[in-house]
Amino acid sequence: MTQLLMGQLGLPVEREQDGARVFRFPDGSGFEVFKPSDSAHDFFEHPVAGILVDDVREVRAHLEAGGVEFIGDVHDGVEDSWATAWSHFRAPDGYLYVLVSRPELEPEPHPAAFDELRICVRVSDLDAAVRLYRDGLGMRVVDEWTHPGGQRGVLFGAVYAAVELFDEAQWDLVDDAETGTRLHRDHGLRVEVSDVERLRALADRLEAAGAQTTGQVTRTPWEQTCLRMADQEGEQLTLFVLPDEEKEVRARTRSRLRP
Repeated sequence: MTQLLMGQLGLPVEREQDGARVFRFPDGSGFEVFKPSDSAHDFFEHPVAGILVDDVREVRAHLEAGGVEFIGDVHDGVEDSWATAWSHFRAPDGYLYVLVSRPELEPEPHPAAFDELRICVRVSDLDAAVRLYRDGLGMRVVDEWTHPGGQRGVLFGAVYAAVELFDEAQWDLVDDAETGTRLHRDHGLRVEVSDVERLRALADRLEAAGAQTTGQVTRTPWEQTCLRMADQEGEQLTLFVLPDEEKEVRARTRSRLRP
């Protein structure tokens, strides 16, 4: 089952627990697979659907008042739990279900007013830049064009992506921490990877595609592990690994994004 979900469907693992593994769908919902060693869910007779609610205890009390049979107590999540609370019940149709609460999945107060954001970069050697983004970073070309006058462009898909704004003092702070000097650029590309091994592997791919490593792997004061690189035109590219606590925060934020 794990090989199917990861390999064939491409679902990322959101939680690795002692007795289970949770896979994440793009909308933030999950698919939990229990390991053969798990004994806490022996009462499962079939795949169990979860119903997302704001307050498990409140909804459970309401259903119990209507005669719905619950199994065991309300379970409260611990540090590595996918949900903050859950409780199983048998519905009138005879099947098992589970109430689940995940407050962090509440809708964002300010939904985006657009469908797609494009960041445009002017380059003097388009073919070299394409090699860096396509072959180095592994990004997928979703459109490319040539106008009658010879003008060319290439559009890459980027999931997930973020726009990060720094004031001048923050920009200088990042340059100092990552390179030990100030490069006086006003923009750059930052690429997150899961661990240092992947960071070094990506750096090798980028070098093979024409990028240059301009610094050493560095630990910043805010506990990110970074490596600064540059493309053929000097555009700055930072590969970085987040500390574990910040990874969890980012994962919750990304779960709210539309696929």
